Amino acid sequence: MPEFFDYDPHKGVRTTYDYDNSNGNALFYQDQDLEGYFAMTAEARNTDRMRKGMMDGGRELHLYASIPEVVQIELRNKGIDIYSKDPTMIRRMFKEINTNYPMCKVTNRSHV
Repeated sequence: MPEFFDYDPHKGVRTTYDYDNSNGNALFYQDQDLEGYFAMTAEARNTDRMRKGMMDGGRELHLYASIPEVVQIELRNKGIDIYSKDPTMIRRMFKEINTNYPMCKVTNRSHV
């Protein structure tokens, strides 16, 4: 049975540790409590708090979603690189967030 190893209260990530005596492998498991995280994104959506953007080189940029680590990993497993500058990858990421992770959005607007 996995034993408690670490907890990050800022991210809600709990790490447990297990050792398999049969093959000598150490296994680490992580899970994340996202209740507070999704409450924050819902509050931002409902108040349209992120409507005003920030300026970057004459362009106004807006925050679209706040993606927790566990969702970043799921996206990566689906072949989506959230840090890519490729327009095709960016469109794919927006579509995936709109379809499967709308709770990560901080706006009610849709961008595809």
